[in-house]
Amino acid sequence: MKRIYIWLAWGYIFAFPLFSAQKFNLKNDFIEVSFDSSGNLVELKNALTGADYAGGQGLWRIIYSDGDKLEIPVDSESVPARVEKLSDSQLRIEYGGEFPVAVSCRIDGDGAFFTAELKNGSKGKILREFQFPLVKNANIPDDARLIHTMGGGAQEDNLKRHVLGAHTQYIAQDNSGIERCAVYPYERMMNFFLVNSGENSLYFGSYDPNFERTLHLMRYRKSGADYKYLDIGMAKYPFMAPGESYRTAEFEVSPHSGDWRVSARKFRAAADKYWFKAPKISDSIKKMNGWQRMILRHQYGDVFFTYPELDSKINKAGLECGIDTILLFGWWKEGMDAGYPNYSPDDEQGGDEALKQNIKKVQANGGKVLLYFNGQLIDASTDFYKSGLGQKICVKTPSGMPHIERYPFGGRGTSLRVFGNKTFVTACLATEEWEKILKGYVDRALSLGVDGVFFDQLGSETTPSACFDPSHGHKVPCTDAMKYKSRLLKKMRDYIRSKNPNMSFGIENVGDATSMNVDYMHGCWISYNIIGREKNGKPRLKNLPIFRYTFPEMKVSDRTIRDDSDIERRVNLCLMWGWLSDIEIYRCRATIDETPRYKAYMAAANKLRDKYRPLILDGKYRDRDLAEISDDRLDYTTFENDSQIAVFVSNSWMDKPCSASVKVRGADFVSAEGLGNFTARGDEDSAEVSLGKYGLALLIFNKK
Repeated sequence: MKRIYIWLAWGYIFAFPLFSAQKFNLKNDFIEVSFDSSGNLVELKNALTGADYAGGQGLWRIIYSDGDKLEIPVDSESVPARVEKLSDSQLRIEYGGEFPVAVSCRIDGDGAFFTAELKNGSKGKILREFQFPLVKNANIPDDARLIHTMGGGAQEDNLKRHVLGAHTQYIAQDNSGIERCAVYPYERMMNFFLVNSGENSLYFGSYDPNFERTLHLMRYRKSGADYKYLDIGMAKYPFMAPGESYRTAEFEVSPHSGDWRVSARKFRAAADKYWFKAPKISDSIKKMNGWQRMILRHQYGDVFFTYPELDSKINKAGLECGIDTILLFGWWKEGMDAGYPNYSPDDEQGGDEALKQNIKKVQANGGKVLLYFNGQLIDASTDFYKSGLGQKICVKTPSGMPHIERYPFGGRGTSLRVFGNKTFVTACLATEEWEKILKGYVDRALSLGVDGVFFDQLGSETTPSACFDPSHGHKVPCTDAMKYKSRLLKKMRDYIRSKNPNMSFGIENVGDATSMNVDYMHGCWISYNIIGREKNGKPRLKNLPIFRYTFPEMKVSDRTIRDDSDIERRVNLCLMWGWLSDIEIYRCRATIDETPRYKAYMAAANKLRDKYRPLILDGKYRDRDLAEISDDRLDYTTFENDSQIAVFVSNSWMDKPCSASVKVRGADFVSAEGLGNFTARGDEDSAEVSLGKYGLALLIFNKK
């Protein structure tokens, strides 16, 4: 009887909206957002271009579990709703049902900002997942480009083809819909994405200072024989027990004009508001052009270099092409990706004392050494793990078992790759015990006298499993592990500075949550590969410099130039995007001496970097914001500092020379330099360039 009265009450509360055709509209000069009386999104319009993405359906989908039934959906269309317009720019929607949801929506500029409050009003169900904000039946062209932040920025040419390529065969319910999903901060380095078609873009951003795991979700639902209805948006994982409440951080959905640069500026503004503070970069990092990344001993036992060769071979080769830094891997007895967290002294080479003396030789000859440690892996074969402490503090799966990782690195045979060699668990970074381990790594680096310490795998989430161990002091499951990682990095940076203010601190992988706590970030999943052609024939790359544009203060390396092929084009891009050079010849098994073409071009590139460091390394990366070019077959980027603007222009593909005019408003041309086949001259706010294939021009302008 009580349940009947509850439903009667809901029926009374929501009676008028259910039978009304009333429309609730928020509008300004840039955006128009409208809901019907059932809380369905009926307009999401760019007021400047008229592009309308709304599909007339609800904003959310809840997934809950009930006993053995683990994923039961509830869509917002299936529950009663009441809409209240609070002002010309704000409204509130209250949805009924077992899981009441209250959504607030406001418009500002070209963005619609959403938050939601949830309650679990059930008696025994777990609200696991909240897909929100969703644009269901989204009016987006199938061939729109998806722009996301894998590796710091990437694009997919055809949205529908990309999503349908995620067919799972029999793992998911592909019979009803195919989903392309990516998890932040695991597969995505910043918590936003967009779809772009011509002058129109639809942006989704989560402004979450706790960096909770967020799903970037695209689903094509099936109708008849075709997958034609697109749902697109985000999802969080509150895992709410009966009686619990949850409030989301703020989301922005923006049907804006322009491309990914507009979206990136939106996200940066939110980061500045909620969490980001630019770090003060160590002088040693500000003065370098990059590093040679070298493995001394690999996990399968091969020794590629000895301690005396740190200076005589590695440092010597680097200095000859303007690279004065070694990022040193595999320097311990067990070798690369083995023995963690022990890093036993290599007594065969004279132990830590011999390593220390050879590091001093590098430094005496003008070089620097950055010392590698893995920031989270624990080797399951070590006493540290077997004795119990490693088992206690490692990430646990829902079953209570450790999350396992295996890296199939092999030598000249195949058995190590076929059967595996090393098995790892991952430390839970919320534990105090692991903080002590990392501080011990810092102490070890200090004792060896290196110039910096580097922690692998800590820039983003590299472990797909959330931790389910309640003894670690975090919520279960730990869907906000990135919060703990960011806090831990700050503690490590503070600890390093307290011991040696001149020692640098770096991590692998870029991330919006971690960048503010380090001096540099070693890029990951970065590629200069060509994936297609624009209409004018210009190559289109998989990667885009989105992170560099969003957080231009950060020092970030490139990656994947591992041999002596396609050197000019890729090094030019490294310069144009303002990366540091990660030199990893044959996957860190050789010096740059083994790639003479790369070495010669790197030497020339570093002369440019050294001469114009205040602009192209220490200045602010502005992509295309500060210049205009007359021929869009050429690539260009811009940088600025307080007094000057730099413009890089390159011909990355045309066999015949190409000429173009470059205009920089509010500045006067000063000079030009470059690499390869180029000519350049300028006057006032313009310059003329001519570039042969792989030619690169650097144009310098003084601000007026």
